[in-house]
Amino acid sequence: MNDTREERRSALDEFAAMQVTGPAAMMPVSQSHGFEVIAAQPVSVKRDEGLVLKRLRLLASSAGTDWYYRFPVKNRRENRTDWIEGPSIKLANDLSRLFGNCAVDCRAQDLGDFWLFHARFVDLETGYSLVRPFQQRKSAGKIGGADDDRRLDIAFQIGASKAIRNCVVNALQTFADFAFEEAKGALIDRIGKDLDGYRQRTIERVSAHVDIDRVERVIGRPRQNWLATDVAKIIAMAKAVSDGMATWNETFPPLDGREEETGEDEVSAAAANETLDSFAEGPGTDTAPEGDAGADASASGQPPQTLAEDIFETISRRMKDAPTEAAVHQVWEDMELDAYFDGDAKSRSKAWKIAQKRLTELKG
Repeated sequence: MNDTREERRSALDEFAAMQVTGPAAMMPVSQSHGFEVIAAQPVSVKRDEGLVLKRLRLLASSAGTDWYYRFPVKNRRENRTDWIEGPSIKLANDLSRLFGNCAVDCRAQDLGDFWLFHARFVDLETGYSLVRPFQQRKSAGKIGGADDDRRLDIAFQIGASKAIRNCVVNALQTFADFAFEEAKGALIDRIGKDLDGYRQRTIERVSAHVDIDRVERVIGRPRQNWLATDVAKIIAMAKAVSDGMATWNETFPPLDGREEETGEDEVSAAAANETLDSFAEGPGTDTAPEGDAGADASASGQPPQTLAEDIFETISRRMKDAPTEAAVHQVWEDMELDAYFDGDAKSRSKAWKIAQKRLTELKG
């Protein structure tokens, strides 16, 4: 009996002395990262929570889809697609800045096939601290082209952003929910003021990646009947794709289950970062295209990258097709360019130079 007991003790001692490697070798966060303890401390300017909410509402009016995301997930149990939406990393960063007197930290462990991030939020006024873990698969990178190292870098950055976002929005849940709803409502209001324009630009941009029939099936309405809320949803979905949180095929599944090529693997990093939120920026917020104001902006064959380029490309094309001087002036009136560029003298001057160039051609 004693021999058996001694053998068991010996086996346990050997097991305890073994060095475990690989994904199983996970240490507690207190040992692996050594987050220092931060207690409540005096501050020069105390937080005004009412003022924080006012500032969040003000920024939300211009943030649009920068402050939230929307992407699909498969519900295999009920054989349907559900949608997840919530605050973005940009909202979390702005929220922690406006909340003030706080600290945000993030540490990472490489555990083979995945990284384990630990993000921490600390309220310096109260001493409240929250640590949230987040596991990011290295194979999760969907953008970065054919460069494996770049995809790995982007996957790491996305993981860090998600860890920080999850931590901040959980620590400041009430403020995050308020900012999220304000951003959604502000975008819908802006779209509602120019629904036809937003709808058309959304169709043009999204159709460069997927067939619009696929979008109509997901939204549940034909394109000509899309409401402001529908257009806002599509813009948010496209934002999620550009952020690497989903793919075009996942967001708008191919019809009849067919696999269709969308060029996702070949898309450049710059194109992947482009979002449909440029629709919400309004006139005069983008820099006008460089070069000759009367040049045809579509000559390169590339789609316009911003709302400003979009409008100037349209002006150039329609002026070029105007057969008479009267037609040039009619294009100006039909596009309501005086109203469009109201308060933006620089852009209006550039648009007028395009019209003048066509008038000169007709006179010559």
